Amino acid sequence: MGGSWPAVVLVVVAYSAAAAGVLGPAAPSPPQPPSLLPVPSALSSAASTATPGGPVPPLRHIFAQFPADNGTSYRFNHLAMDPNTGKLYAAAVNHLFQLDPALRVEETVATGPRADSPHCHAKGCMSPSIAMTRTDNVNKVLIVNTESKTLIACGSVSQGACEKYKLGNISLTPEFIPVGIAANDESSSTYAFIGPERYQYWGSTNVLYVGTTFTDNGEYRHDVPAISTLELHNLSFAEFTFSKQSVVHIDVKYRDHFLVQYVYGFNASEYAYFVIVQKQSHLPGQEELGYVTRLARTCINDANYDSYTEVTLQCITQSGENYNLVQDAKVFGAGQELASNLGISVGQPILVGVFAPSQTISNDPQERSALCVYSLQDIESKFTENIHMCFNGSIKYRNMEYISGPIMDGKCPSAGVSVT
Repeated sequence: MGGSWPAVVLVVVAYSAAAAGVLGPAAPSPPQPPSLLPVPSALSSAASTATPGGPVPPLRHIFAQFPADNGTSYRFNHLAMDPNTGKLYAAAVNHLFQLDPALRVEETVATGPRADSPHCHAKGCMSPSIAMTRTDNVNKVLIVNTESKTLIACGSVSQGACEKYKLGNISLTPEFIPVGIAANDESSSTYAFIGPERYQYWGSTNVLYVGTTFTDNGEYRHDVPAISTLELHNLSFAEFTFSKQSVVHIDVKYRDHFLVQYVYGFNASEYAYFVIVQKQSHLPGQEELGYVTRLARTCINDANYDSYTEVTLQCITQSGENYNLVQDAKVFGAGQELASNLGISVGQPILVGVFAPSQTISNDPQERSALCVYSLQDIESKFTENIHMCFNGSIKYRNMEYISGPIMDGKCPSAGVSVT
C-alpha cells in the first residue's frame, strides 16, 4: 500500500495545554511495506510541538498521595466511579478505598502485602516446598459493574486473580475468583473494560474484554491469553470449546521477547478495540526497527477472534518527527468545532491519544508529548480498506505471524467468506 494516510486531524499539546490548537494537513507518513493489518498504510495524524514560554522543567513521575493518620502515603493505580451513586473507588498498592461523592473516605481495605510466589497457582501453592514471600499487591484492574453492583479488582498477586467487592461497602468479604487474568508483576500492563458481545443469535450480554502483557514470571503465565473475552459472573472464557475460543495468544516462539503493552480499550459500534504498543517486528534480531503504536480490533459477534486485525496509528509532527509511543488514550464525542474540522457529525466518536517519541529504538518515551485525534469513522474506513485488500487478492497473509490460534492460520479469507 505504500503511500501516506492523510491526516485525520491535527491537535496540539506540547508540554502545556496553552499550545493546543487545530492545524493543517499532516506530514507524509514513512513508506510502509505492502501488507495487511499490522503495517498497512498507517492511520496517521500530525501534531505540533512548539514549546510555550521558555525552558520547560524536566517531567517527573507524579503519584497521587493520600495522607493517612500515621503519615503513610499510598501509590495509586486506578480510579473508578459508580455512576448510579457517585461513589468513587481508588486502588493503591496494597489498599482499596471507597469515597463518597464529596471525596470523604467511607471504607478502606488492605489488599496486600500477601504471601505469594509466581510458582504458585492462583488457587494457592500446591507444594509446601515452594517458598512464599510477602509480596506487594499492585492493582491492575478496577472496574465498576453496575449490573451486578460489584467492583472488580485484580492485582499482581495470585497470578493476577481478581476479587469482586460489593458496591457501597467494600469492607464486606469479597468473592475471590482463582483465575489468572492480570499481569503478575509490578510493571507489565493489563487493560480491561466491560463491553457487549453477540456470540449467540438470540441476544447479547456484557462481558469483560482483557488485554494482558505476557510475563515469564512463573510457568502458569502461558495459560494467560494476550487478549480474552470473559464472562462477568465468574470470569471464565466467554467461549472455550474445540471449535470456538474467545482468546488471542502471542505465539510461544515469540511471546518472551515480543511483549505487547495494552494502554487502552473500548467498544464502538460492532467492535471491541485495544490501543497497544509493540515492536515493529516480532522477529528476533530486528530490534533496530523500534516500536510502534497499533489499534487492534475484533468483531463483538466473533466468538473465535477470526476477525482480529491490527492497523498502525501514527502521530507525526509537521516537521516529520514520529511520536510513536502512545501514553494514554480516550474515546469522546466530538464537539461542534472539532466535528466540523473532521468532517463528521457532532457527537460522533473520536479517539484522542497522547503520544511521545521513543528514546532511540527502545519503548522508553522522551520527555515531550503531542496529542493526536482520529475519528472512528476514518479508523473504520482504514480497517475496511485493509480487509478488502485481503478479499481482492492484493495480499495473501495478514502479517500477524506472532498471533497463534485459529484465526485462519494468518491467511486471508476466501472470496465470499465473512470474517465478521
